[in-house]
Amino acid sequence: MLNLSTQKRLFIMFLIVALIPLLTLGIISYDQSSRVVNGKLSNYNHFAGEKIKTQLDQILEDMYYSAAEIKQYLADSTSVNLQHQEPQTYSDFKEVNNLERLLQAHKKSNIRGIYVITSSGFYYGDSDFNVEKFKKQDIWKRIYWSGNSEIGIYQPSYYKNNTSHHVLGLIVPLKFSYGVLNNSYLLIETDIDDLYELMSVLEKDLHSRITIRNEVGQLLYHTKSVEENREDDIIWMEHTRINNWEFEIRVPRDEFYQSSRVILKMVSIGILIAFLLALILSYVFSNQFTKGILKLKFAIDEVSQGIFDAKLTVNTKDEIGKLGLHFNRMVGKIRQLMEEVREKESTKREAEMKAVHYQINPHLLFNTLNTIQWKARLDGNEEIGKMLLHLTKVLEGNLNFNIELISLKEELQSIQHFFAIQELRYGPNFHVSLKMNEKLERGLIPRMTLQPMLENIFFHAFEDGKGNIDLEFTESNNYFQLIIMDNGKGIPQEKLKTLFTRPNEKVRGGIGLYNVNQKFYIHYGKDFLINTDSVVGKGTTITITWPARWVDQNDEHGNH
Repeated sequence: MLNLSTQKRLFIMFLIVALIPLLTLGIISYDQSSRVVNGKLSNYNHFAGEKIKTQLDQILEDMYYSAAEIKQYLADSTSVNLQHQEPQTYSDFKEVNNLERLLQAHKKSNIRGIYVITSSGFYYGDSDFNVEKFKKQDIWKRIYWSGNSEIGIYQPSYYKNNTSHHVLGLIVPLKFSYGVLNNSYLLIETDIDDLYELMSVLEKDLHSRITIRNEVGQLLYHTKSVEENREDDIIWMEHTRINNWEFEIRVPRDEFYQSSRVILKMVSIGILIAFLLALILSYVFSNQFTKGILKLKFAIDEVSQGIFDAKLTVNTKDEIGKLGLHFNRMVGKIRQLMEEVREKESTKREAEMKAVHYQINPHLLFNTLNTIQWKARLDGNEEIGKMLLHLTKVLEGNLNFNIELISLKEELQSIQHFFAIQELRYGPNFHVSLKMNEKLERGLIPRMTLQPMLENIFFHAFEDGKGNIDLEFTESNNYFQLIIMDNGKGIPQEKLKTLFTRPNEKVRGGIGLYNVNQKFYIHYGKDFLINTDSVVGKGTTITITWPARWVDQNDEHGNH
């Protein structure tokens, strides 16, 4: 797992998170649905079986009750005088009418017919009955030989207007000691087509097999089926209250749980579809999530190989999008810093080349100036001698091509010779003030920073060297600040903007202030600031701010 890529791990995680609730929900749905369906199916079978049993009980009760009433009527020989033959006299017809009224009184809606078949073959009852055809029924044959009551289910074919397909018939032998129609048979038949239709529905809907046996186990009804009984069949068994008939409903297990299998199949298909959907969504989400990370990785690889043109396309505002924005800013900053370093190095090399180009033998120049100075002393011209002395000191600073930083104390000592030369030139017409805390003397500044700016004041701002110059050095928040302020002519705004920029090479002069700007740039990059403010006729103020570095601090690094 740890060796897998982030996308694969996310893919597996999303898939697991999606599948656990899906499988849980699917299993619960299948279990609950199966319970409900199987429960309803079981209740339906139980209800159908109970209804069939109740109908059978009601039919049997009516038939036995009618049989008992009719038998009791025939047993009364004192008031009933029926014959085994057809009625011949008026009295016979009256007896027949009385019996048939009794039979009609017991003929309820489902009772197909009630007949009394005498020993001579004559019968009492409805005229649509064919007694000769009836005697061909198996039930008649059984009772004729056994002499006992019989009840059974069979198809009637002996009615002239037959509307019943199945009847439940009860045959009771009439044996009296004193009654009439002795050795006759009482036949009661009930239409059970409704019961057959109910059982047919049950057989069709549940693919069930129904079996009805009487109290001695004799088969009365059995569903026609090629299937055999199996031990795992689902069975409901009921017994009638009358006669204790056994009523059995047998459903094959496969048929009974067919609905559960359909539910399982549908749930499985649902889970499979959900799985495929989860698979696709997991891939899409993991790919979408890691795509930004992969782009960032490739961009980082390019940056690590020195290709800084890499830039991410950010289309989202999420954490990945913010990471891409930060990466683009970082690469942009690195590219900017590299450009600054490259520019700084170029400037530094240019300065070094110029230093080499303009380097002369200072000993020859200084020996010559010293000779002129002694010559001036020998001639008694002490002013020229002083001027040459200060000029020599100023040139020592100018001809020192070392570009390292020097202390403010050294810089101030150097400009003292410059002011001395200017005083010899213009006399005491200018005034210079300096504000600086003594501890700032250890602060570092690029060599020969002040002289070009002071020289610019004397040449362009003052008239015959007349004016005031105020110098102020301060330090705040680890930054030095130099303020040079004069009350000279001032500088027009259009020229003020280009004061520290590179002059046109075709125009002579103007390089001094540009060199000041370049010296700060070489040492501090862009971490310095030069501000100029001037009012024509009132003077100019130049403010330079740069990072504070100290002599002791730079000594720790081996140089200034």
